[in-house]
This record gives sequence, C-alpha cells and structure tokens, in this order.
Amino acid sequence: MTAAPLTPPPPGEREMQALAAAWPDRITQSALRDGDWMVLLGDEWFAWANGRMLPEGDRGDWEKYAPMNFYRYPLELPPLAPLDETEAAALRSRVKREQLDPPQRNEQFLGALLHAQDRQSTVARMVYMQIAGFSVTVHESIRDHLLHVSSELAILRGSDAEVAAYLRGLREMDGFNYRFVEGTRTRSLHSYGLAIDMIPKSYGGKHAYWQWAMSRVSDWWTIPYSQRWMPPLAFVKAFEREGFVWGGKWLFFDTMHFEYRPEILMLAAEDEPPVSSTGPQGR
Repeated sequence: MTAAPLTPPPPGEREMQALAAAWPDRITQSALRDGDWMVLLGDEWFAWANGRMLPEGDRGDWEKYAPMNFYRYPLELPPLAPLDETEAAALRSRVKREQLDPPQRNEQFLGALLHAQDRQSTVARMVYMQIAGFSVTVHESIRDHLLHVSSELAILRGSDAEVAAYLRGLREMDGFNYRFVEGTRTRSLHSYGLAIDMIPKSYGGKHAYWQWAMSRVSDWWTIPYSQRWMPPLAFVKAFEREGFVWGGKWLFFDTMHFEYRPEILMLAAEDEPPVSSTGPQGR
C-alpha cells in the first residue's frame, strides 16, 4: 500500500509566528484559520494572504497589492550578488517595470499595529529623543530599543576608534518623515517612525543608495563595498542587537538606512530561508 503524499503546510506560519513574537504587546495570537495563517491585533484578524498581510475579510484581494517584505537577512556582511547575465537582465527589467508601475502595499496592518492609520494618528505616536548625541523623532514603540543602542554607541565611542570617527563624520540622524517609499505608492517605514537614516557631512565620493548610484553605475549591485559609504560593522551590530536591520546588506543597497524589523532578525536565526532573499527595493 502506497502512502498518500503529504500535503505541504500553508505558507506564512514562520513569518506570522515571528511577527507575534516580535510584537507581543500588540499581537495576542497567531493561528491557522480557514486555510490561512493569521495574527490577532486587538479584535481584528490579519491574514498572510500570499504575504500581503490583509484584514481577514479582504484576503481575496491579495493580487492588488505588493507583499510585505519578508526576506533572508544575512547576519554577517554578505558577498556581492554573483548575478549572471540572464539574472542581471531580469533585474534590470524588474526595475524598469516597477518604475512604470510602482508596487503598492496595503497599509492597514502597519496602521493597526502602530496605531498609525493616517498622519494625525501617526504624529500622536511620535517621541523626540537623543541617540548618541543626535536628536531624532521616532515611534514610541522603539524608544527603549534605541536608548539601548545609544548606550552601546556611547561605550563604542570611547573604545572603538572607527565608530568614534564615524560618529564625528555624521551631520544628523533622520527618523520620522511622513512620506512614500521613493518611486512607489506605499508609505515608507520612515512615515511610521520605524526607520533612521545616518546622514554624513560628506559621502567622500562613495555610493550610499542604489538608485542614486544608477546614474553613475548602471549595474549598481556590482559596486564593491570599498566604494560604498559604510558604517563600521560594530555600529551595525549595535542596531541589529535591538531589532534593526541595515540596508547595506540588501541587494538594493541603502547604507544610510536602519529600520526596526525584529521579526526579520528572528527569521535570520532559523535554518530555513523566508520568502525572498533580496531585501526591500526602496526606503
């Protein structure tokens, strides 16, 4: 007698459980409901919906939206992407296609998670604080994490000459900014107060952001790390330990950019890769 093939489990379990673990004060439950993994926010269920993170009643509309970014984040600085010409051509085509038809993410999940459904409710959740001597406005939910980062940077400033020089070279840190991801119709994580950009006094002729780099190097992913404006890895680790991912590890690199995605770091510690491996395309 031949055993029947095992039915693969519905996708989204790892991602939804990571979200629940990352936001325990907001997400009270993750469960498989009606064939889809969901999380409970307040009294509303949000479904995985092919990665779109939609209210339970709207999950049939998933094709209208871009997925929420879940990707394999490397815990160490990764080698540059070894793309062959076929892969490079596909990447160039993707960029051109998305410039003509920018992706749009459904905003309801992040709005509910952060009590930030519109500009007024978002502004009400912002706090003003100091990080390593720089004034930054961020969402109240990440304040304590950033206080820990600031304390660690204060120690590194006195013990690590590279970090000290990097901090002296910064002009400012930019946090909350109610805007869309460049070239899209989706709110940036800056617009939720979950992202911070490190703005230097000078880039020293180096590349910091893939879209800016394209005007000088069309195949931006080939730019070596030595030609990118990079924070010291000890500086990056101080943020990663508190749940922030760094855009310098993305294929669509953004070396200025840190954003609070503790669920991504939780997934990175597991053996199996999550949904994608390229990271976000915008900031």
